[in-house]
Order: sequence, then C-alpha cells, then structure tokens
Amino acid sequence: MNRSPFRTSRTPRRGLSLLEVILAIAILGGALAAIGELIRLGTRSALAAHELSLAHLLADTRMAEVAGGALDLESVSTATCEEAPDWVYSVTVQSSQQPGLLQVEVLVQQDPAQFAVPISYRVFRFLPDPEYVKQLEEEYQAVY
Repeated sequence: MNRSPFRTSRTPRRGLSLLEVILAIAILGGALAAIGELIRLGTRSALAAHELSLAHLLADTRMAEVAGGALDLESVSTATCEEAPDWVYSVTVQSSQQPGLLQVEVLVQQDPAQFAVPISYRVFRFLPDPEYVKQLEEEYQAVY
C-alpha cells in the first residue's frame, strides 16, 4: 500500500484552525472593551448619585436649621457648608401670597470656583412669618 504524507481520508480533524483562534480572540477583546466601558460608566454614575445624595442631605440640613431657629430667618447669598467645605449654600426668604407665611428656598451646590459643572439641589418650604406670629400673640394677649 502506497502511503502519502498527506492525509486523504475524511476523518474528523481535532483542534482549531488559526482563523477560528483569531476570531475567538477578537470576540473576547471586543467583549472586554464593552465591559470596561460599562464599568467606567457605572462608576461615574455612582459618583454622581453620591454627590447628589450629599447635596440633598446638606440642603435638608440647612432647611431644618432655618426652620428650627438655629439659623436666622434671613437671606444668605453664599456661605460655605461647615461639614463639607467643597459645598456652598444660599438661603432666600420671600413673602408668599398667603399672609403669615414666608417662602424659604435653600440652594446647595458644589463650589463653582472649584467645579466646572457644579451639582446643585434646591429645597423650598413655607415657614411662619415671625412678625405675623408676634402680631397674633399680641392680639391674643390683648383679648384674653
């Protein structure tokens, strides 16, 4: 029997061809690039959510201080937050259409001098006007 160095039989081959290996590596590389981009976007979104949560906490804290009397019920243009030095707040007090109530707005934002696009958060609340309350108390005491 004459044997040729080349196989002529149709037996199934074992292993992978070079083309299949290159294609598998290309698919793996594309998948890793996509996963890396998703991780980067997720990290950036988590950081933005953390900063927005901090802004919300600081704004609620300032509003509670104004409502509780720890801060005077007057407008403040820009002040640095003591617990977060990278953040500033402002308080705006306006009269409302309802007599005896003041509209108070607290705006907390990252310091615009340090951040190109600062994250900010606003809280609005209606609070009793101290002058109006004092007037009502005087009227009440005069009657009773």
